[in-house]
Amino acid sequence: MNYYSNVNGTILDLVSKSSERICEFGCGAGALARAIRIVNPEVYYVGIEIAEDQLKSAADVLNVGLHRNLDLLQDWSLDIELCQLLPFNSFDHVIFGDVLEHLYDPKRALREAVLRLKSGGSALVCIPNVQHWSVFAHLVAGSWPQENAGLFDRTHIRWFTLNDMVKLLEEAGLTVESIHPRIFDDEKGVSVMEDLEPLAINLSVDPNELIQRGLALQYVLVGRKLTK
Repeated sequence: MNYYSNVNGTILDLVSKSSERICEFGCGAGALARAIRIVNPEVYYVGIEIAEDQLKSAADVLNVGLHRNLDLLQDWSLDIELCQLLPFNSFDHVIFGDVLEHLYDPKRALREAVLRLKSGGSALVCIPNVQHWSVFAHLVAGSWPQENAGLFDRTHIRWFTLNDMVKLLEEAGLTVESIHPRIFDDEKGVSVMEDLEPLAINLSVDPNELIQRGLALQYVLVGRKLTK
């Protein structure tokens, strides 16, 4: 998986074609922004990115690009440029595609982003699933891989099950409207997860739910900022 040039098709499908303003946190080289502009060329698009070289590659497709490390933004109100470019209650979508797991304080970053959403706007959030079958497989084999990308990316700081993801969005001020599992190699996944049925029963966990939770490599969640 290439975080900088990969387009998350699930997120792309969930973006409203009538969106006027979008802010993507972790925009990389602008791949998602380019895909969105194909169907919505007039959208005002702001990209926030930690990798300055990738942000430069995205410059042609962004209205505004900001080079920022979200972990260093302890108080967003002190960043005058950011506050001017990301005013409260102004965006139809904020997007975090495989970003929050790289942050020391993902809740704070998401809360700040939610403040920038219009009432009725939505956060589109993709997070890897630590309950994935491959995690069980590696643990039984006695290893925790350190890889350059994917579920075992060595730069991941936080880990989430689906329940943790829902809690994260709710605590950031969102109502989870829909959940979209991204499943790959489900045949192998079912084989591994079915072998865990006795453990699930022993722990009073629904085996069928455990199997389903183990198939998703990632989840994309839509969190709505409701009208007050």
